[in-house]
Amino acid sequence: MPKNYQTNEPENPRRTANSVISLTQFAHSKSKGTRRAIENYKQKKQTKFNRKAGLLREYKKVMKSEGFEAGRGASRKRTGDEEPKDINEEGSRPKRRHKSDPFAKAKLKAIQNKEAILNKKLEHQEKLKQTELNGKKKKIKAKHLAKRTRKGQPIMKNVIGDMLDKIKADVGK
Repeated sequence: MPKNYQTNEPENPRRTANSVISLTQFAHSKSKGTRRAIENYKQKKQTKFNRKAGLLREYKKVMKSEGFEAGRGASRKRTGDEEPKDINEEGSRPKRRHKSDPFAKAKLKAIQNKEAILNKKLEHQEKLKQTELNGKKKKIKAKHLAKRTRKGQPIMKNVIGDMLDKIKADVGK
């Protein structure tokens, strides 16, 4: 028994911080209600075990009287001498069914959302390129139409050419 070095007397084993006590000691150290609850739990567990064992014995007797081996006859388990019925005409076994993914719909929706976002980004970039191109064309056209003679008059060749382009565009529609 370990000693308490300050008082030179043996220490109580139940009082040590890391001493281990059994379940029954723990139950008896508590109130009567806790002890009764543990006993009721054990009793329920034992009766459940006994009931299952009785049912299993009865099942084995019935199976024996019917002429089957218990756990084999009516069960789906195959014995080694039977051939599997799930063989294709080619002789190969069919592909095993995989478990359905509970998140399949959510994953599909996420993929579709990603694709939609990607498509929107591409369309936006395409629109930006088009507006940039239109802006450049507009600047060139404005520069072309802004050209003047020495006396400050607009160059008619450029103005008439622009009008002609507008008419051709209208006729093409």
